Parts: sequence; structure tokens; C-alpha cells
Amino acid sequence: MTQASADRITLFVAALGLCTTLIAFFAFGAEAATSTGVGATLGFANLLALRRLVGRITEGGLAGKGLVVVLLFAKMGALMGLVFLVIARKWVEPIPFVVGLSTLVVGLITAALFVAGKPADPTLTPHTSSK
Repeated sequence: MTQASADRITLFVAALGLCTTLIAFFAFGAEAATSTGVGATLGFANLLALRRLVGRITEGGLAGKGLVVVLLFAKMGALMGLVFLVIARKWVEPIPFVVGLSTLVVGLITAALFVAGKPADPTLTPHTSSK
């Protein structure tokens, strides 16, 4: 995957989270939208952290890979802990929160299927000549 594709996927996930939050606001009110927005923000922050860590793995040498893998597991544990904390403390409504958090997965799959493969520059599109 190129950097441009990864940037388009990241932008798509952010836009999907925003759209989902706006839909929750107009359909279910401010409290549901806040919970959806918190979930979408947490999912997006997770994506940014993952991109940074994976970038360090692909750019670095073998010496730093073990530490980065430990950081990946720590990041996942921190995400699970935050999800538990915000739901257990009742800072958010659980269902809209999970909907917002799920925009990460839905956005990644959708963007990978429809957005990432498109070239950013139309001059890079392969041309076929018909004779």
C-alpha cells in the first residue's frame, strides 16, 4: 500500500465517523451523537496510533521491531481499557458508542475496497488502445 492510499483510507475513516455522528444527532439526539462521536474519535485515534507504529516497523531495522510489537499489544490493551472505562463509568451510551467505534472497521473495509485502489493522479491510470 502506498502512502497516498493510506492517507485516503485515513481520510475516509474520519469522514465516515463524522457522517455517522451527524446521522446519530439528527436521528437520535445530542446524547447519542456525543456517544457516537466519542466512539468514532477513539477508533480514529486507534487508527492513527496503528499507522504510526506500523510505519516504525516498516521503516526501522530489526533491532526496534520487538519493542514496536510490544507497543502494538500495549496499544490494543489501552484501547480495550478505554472502551471498558467509558462504558462502565456510563460516560457514554453503549450502543451509539459501539456504532461510532465500529466506523473504524467499516471505514477500513469500505475504503480498502473502493477508495485505496484509485490512483490520486489521473495521469497514472493505465491507458489501453483499441485498434
